Amino acid sequence: MGSGQDQNPDGGASLHLYGTTAGGGCCGGVVFKLTPQSGGRWKETILYNFQKGVTGFSPNAGVVMDKAGNLYGTTDYGGDPSCDCGVIYKLAPGPKGKWAYTVLHEFGIGNDGGVPEGNLVMDSKGNLYGGTVLGGTYGGGVVFELTP
Repeated sequence: MGSGQDQNPDGGASLHLYGTTAGGGCCGGVVFKLTPQSGGRWKETILYNFQKGVTGFSPNAGVVMDKAGNLYGTTDYGGDPSCDCGVIYKLAPGPKGKWAYTVLHEFGIGNDGGVPEGNLVMDSKGNLYGGTVLGGTYGGGVVFELTP
């Protein structure tokens, strides 16, 4: 699960929690936002429902947020149909609460690795870092950097 501050229409900041589920939703997991409510309650909003297929599904790690409010994460499955080894994705906030989903990278189990595990890390320049459990020189995974 990740967190970030959003700007309210009145200019004040409020804390929202963001996270993923590897299953559920309509097919292959979701990305969600939790918004604090009065009385210690939380309101859940589904930002994206993963569909099984090449666009990626089964996100097994949290998300990270950049300065513009975009969310980045990985899925264990989907992507290259010959491998089904996962993707790196971006969710960009849009008008009326709609989020645009983009696949930034499809893992192919070769030198780029396959089946990403663990949360992505973002540096101050917006580069993303993570690791996979398959692929690489000896088949035991890789550490990668992606510049969005």
